[in-house]
Amino acid sequence: MPRLADHDARRATIVEALWRVLRRGGIAGVSVRTVAAEAGLSPTALRYYFPSQEALLQTAMVETVTSGAARVVPLLAAAVDRTGVERMLLELLPVDERQRADPETYLALAAHARSSPALAAISEETGAGIRRLARRAVGILVASGELRPELDPETTACSLDALVQGLIFQGCARPCLTSPAEIRRTLAAYLDQICRQPAPTRGSGPTR
Repeated sequence: MPRLADHDARRATIVEALWRVLRRGGIAGVSVRTVAAEAGLSPTALRYYFPSQEALLQTAMVETVTSGAARVVPLLAAAVDRTGVERMLLELLPVDERQRADPETYLALAAHARSSPALAAISEETGAGIRRLARRAVGILVASGELRPELDPETTACSLDALVQGLIFQGCARPCLTSPAEIRRTLAAYLDQICRQPAPTRGSGPTR
């Protein structure tokens, strides 16, 4: 039995190899044999940590979610107004190469989830997590007094959830049609719609 430190280090090596195989050949290229070869291990050694392709794909899906959460959670904790909400939501969206890598992999795995109950459960929980995040975002706008008073917070959160998940899909699946600049504009435009317009600054009216 390997020591705990060795165990963690070897598992991390395998996960890194898994990512390289996924990004090079997609889900079809992932198997115990291909990941073991990439990690410089025998298939038998790899099966000690990940006994099947299904276990490898589950790990990849969880890692994509964990990576996104690690970026978003600190921004959510710091958000107190629209500016903070927008910064936090943008961290979820594929507005650069770094932020596109995780959702691209996640969407490929989510498509595979139709034939995998374990992946489907992770996908459903991730979707529910984004919905909860949308509710938190709208709650921040309510608390800051920025949400327009005639809007129902729950309905607004559902719309924001749909917008965010749609932008993730469009930005990854159709990047030629949905550029990072367009993603930023679309999110900003929606926040413009649901937030009160700031009161005009005294003396900022037209000059006579």
